[in-house]
Amino acid sequence: HFGISTVRPIDGGMRRQGFVEYVDGEELIVEEPPYRAIFLAFFLFLTGASLLTVGVLICTGHIDSAYWWPETSWKEQALTFIILGTLAFLPGSYVTFISYCAYRGYEGYRFSQIPVHED
Repeated sequence: HFGISTVRPIDGGMRRQGFVEYVDGEELIVEEPPYRAIFLAFFLFLTGASLLTVGVLICTGHIDSAYWWPETSWKEQALTFIILGTLAFLPGSYVTFISYCAYRGYEGYRFSQIPVHED
């Protein structure tokens, strides 16, 4: 940005709270990232990746499921980990990717695209 800029808070109302930045008299909206939603999405991403990894390791035989769960077959355990890992990984990776692209300033990605649950 070239020129003089001033920043003042704006009222959230129906929109997300953020800041209005004035650069050479032109009004720009600067969004504040939803930190809580991004943290939870990153947690889902890591948890899903870990569960998927354990499921694949059980499938390939690197983890002996009979040692941990002697009464069930390895296919049941692997399928459980893979399904739970997929359910956690997909939304976590989706929101993590959007937040990364919005942070980097890529065109077409904004923090307002991240779903947020307001308390």
